[in-house]
Amino acid sequence: MSASVLQAFIRASLIDLHGDDTRRAKLQESATEMAAEFALRPLSLAIPALMAVLREEDVNPPDAFREISRAIESRWSTYHSVFRGGKANTLYRGVALQALAEAIESQPQLGVAIALLMRNFRTALAFGKYASAIQLVVEVAEAAFASEAQAGALPKDTSTTLPAVAKATKIDRPALLKRLEAAVGPHNRAGEAGNNPNPQWPNAGNPWSYDFSDRLMPVIADHIDVAISEAAKFDQKNQQGVASTIAARTSIEPAIRRSIKLLWWRQSLYSTSADQSYRQLGPFEAVIHAVADLASHLPDAYESAADFFLSEAVLALGLGKDMHDFGKLQGADSKARFALSGRLALQTPAGLVLTGLVLKDGSAPLCAPTLTYEGWAVWLLREFVAVRALEQIQTEADTQDAPDE
Repeated sequence: MSASVLQAFIRASLIDLHGDDTRRAKLQESATEMAAEFALRPLSLAIPALMAVLREEDVNPPDAFREISRAIESRWSTYHSVFRGGKANTLYRGVALQALAEAIESQPQLGVAIALLMRNFRTALAFGKYASAIQLVVEVAEAAFASEAQAGALPKDTSTTLPAVAKATKIDRPALLKRLEAAVGPHNRAGEAGNNPNPQWPNAGNPWSYDFSDRLMPVIADHIDVAISEAAKFDQKNQQGVASTIAARTSIEPAIRRSIKLLWWRQSLYSTSADQSYRQLGPFEAVIHAVADLASHLPDAYESAADFFLSEAVLALGLGKDMHDFGKLQGADSKARFALSGRLALQTPAGLVLTGLVLKDGSAPLCAPTLTYEGWAVWLLREFVAVRALEQIQTEADTQDAPDE
């Protein structure tokens, strides 16, 4: 994957390096440098870079690709003389997409976020000449999403088979007979002397009985010890099997609790963030609170069925099938907007519908289609979880760079 995005730009004649492989190497090095920075600062660098790639060229702010330009210029100071008349913007997009693909490989959570965002954007944007290169990044992101989802999922079969019952141990009867014969007297009925036999015959009276007891006791004790030892081995195996079964049941318990909570939420239609029924809320307030409430039960790499689960919950409210633009969504009350912003520690990137909603600053998102209530619910859920997935990474990077007091 390391060079496939840049190669897609070159193959599509979007970037012309005039057959100079050294230029390609410089672009690759620039992308790799940016990938490391994207992986450390996904919210402040990676997602804005993705937005800049997807925006129309005449809509992007002048400094949209400032960091990309810096990385290229540090290796190829004269690239501006080769890429003129807006061609530099295409070059920036190629390097940015390459960097995003590499950053996802080192930081899978970035892939989770981009996969969620692109599930929205691909329904509302036409990627034009960049479609094939963008698709490569989407494929890397979806692969990371699937891997993270699998890592967080419980095994399908958590049953544990108990070990087979240990085979019964049979006493070595010939050996036992020889030892008993040795305890009884000097030799057996065939006249053969045993190993360390009792020197007395029974008619010797007390001397024989004393010697017989001393010799018979270890014979019985040794064979009882064998039986106890084998029984202990069986018990140990059985306990291991039971422990494995208990561990399997314990591991599935969180999934059961989650399912119960989701079903309770779906059936009750009660909002914990609003502390009242969704039916008592305004339409868009109900949508936003539903997103906040459901997201609290979902992992970042959640299963696709959750989108439909949310849609069905919103449909159950009977809000109607009318289509609404972003302005209507933005008109939701402050309590609903805080239900989302209050669960995020960092400011969301510009260009997201979520950002325009929680800040209510009038800034236009990258794309704001006209959607039904359930459509807006799914759109917001994806953006909210995408931002949440990257917050810890960004917070750690910001903490490391904070000056010591």
